[in-house]
Parts: sequence; C-alpha cells; structure tokens
Amino acid sequence: MPRPSVSTDHILDAAAELVARHGFDHVTTAEIAKAAGVAKGVLYLRFPGKDELLDGVLDREFANAVRSMRTSVEEDPRGGLLSRLYLHSLKAVRASPVLTAFYDSVHGESRVVARLVRRRSGSRYPARELVGADFVAELHRVGMIRGDVDPATLHRILSLWSIGLAVSAPHDDVDELIVGMGDLVARSLDSDVADTTPGKIAFSTFAQRIIDQADRRAPVTVAPTAPRGQRTSPEAAPS
Repeated sequence: MPRPSVSTDHILDAAAELVARHGFDHVTTAEIAKAAGVAKGVLYLRFPGKDELLDGVLDREFANAVRSMRTSVEEDPRGGLLSRLYLHSLKAVRASPVLTAFYDSVHGESRVVARLVRRRSGSRYPARELVGADFVAELHRVGMIRGDVDPATLHRILSLWSIGLAVSAPHDDVDELIVGMGDLVARSLDSDVADTTPGKIAFSTFAQRIIDQADRRAPVTVAPTAPRGQRTSPEAAPS
C-alpha cells in the first residue's frame, strides 16, 4: 500500500534509480511514485511537476559529486592544480549514473534534458560544470595555471573535451581516457609550483557555494498528505 508521507530524499532516491536505469526520457511520475511507495499526488506536494522533480534529482546528484570531489582534492597533495581538479571532476561525474546520463544526453536527442537545459539556460545549468569558466579564471588568478594561458579559451577547450567524452561513449577504457586527459593538462597547463594550497582553497570555496545553493533549493522534506489519487497541481510535462 502506498505510504502517505515519506522523506523527499526517499522520493529522489527512487527517481534517481529509475533515471540511471532507463534515462531521463523514459521515466514517468507514476513509475517514480510506485518505486517510492507513495501515491502520485504526494509527488505534487513536493514538486510542481516532473521537470522540477528531475531538477531536484540533478541538484542533489551534483552536490554529492561536488562533496566527493572536495574530499578527493583535500586528500590529493597536488589537488589544487588544474590537472588534478579536472581529473577529479571527471571521475566524480562518471561515478554518478544520473550525472553520466545527464551529460551523455545534453548534446544528444533527449527531449527531457533539452527542456531542462532550456528552462534553466543562463542560470543554473552553467553552474553545473564542476570546472566552470569562473573557476578556471580563479585558478589562473591564484597561479595554478600557466600565466601565458588565456583562461576563457582554456575553459572552452576543456568543455569540448568533456563533450567529446560524453558523445563518444560508451568506452571500454574510460578510466584510461580520463587519466590521459589529466596527464595532458598537467604537462601543458599546470603551473610549476610547490604549494597547491591556493587552488585547494579556491575549490573549497566554490564547492561550498554549490552545496549551499543545492540545499537552499531543496523542497520541504515532509509535507501534509493529499487524499489518495488527488493531484494538487498540474504536471509541467506529460509523464
């Protein structure tokens, strides 16, 4: 029997598992509700529609990837260098089936992902780059990237590499590819510095800002229950 009230994290867990298994275009709110063990109306007490629910999944997955990356950077003696940050970011994304599905779909034919990106264009989705343009510029400013490199051009190149990795997937040797990309960045772009602490501090500040933003956007965990089968708001897109 559907449970009248569960945590929002439980609902997001169910949605994330379905997205990882079937992709963004083949998941419905009815399936998410069934997997979470709640009536469909409960979803609409937490999220206005399916797109907002999937946005919540992405926010949480992205924040968790940033947390994982922050730990890896802190434990890495050379973690403040661009090559190490880039390596840790790619590994964090590939470790999340949901983020892998998202980035693999951004430049593909997924109607749902295209709609999510279009709705948030110029706002949230650019911030979902683990090594974004502003952050590359900050690494350059604190001396972690060679001074003769233009950070804006560098960011575009790194983005193209990441896109290429996504659109050419799947790879049997994805770990070797990621390590190879990191090695190339290290040889050509990293500054020759003994102390990478400034880069670690820059990333820690960036990471906390992203995590705080995700926490502020999180919906209320427990909400009053609507009568079974009753929809409290129209769905934003067909389910």
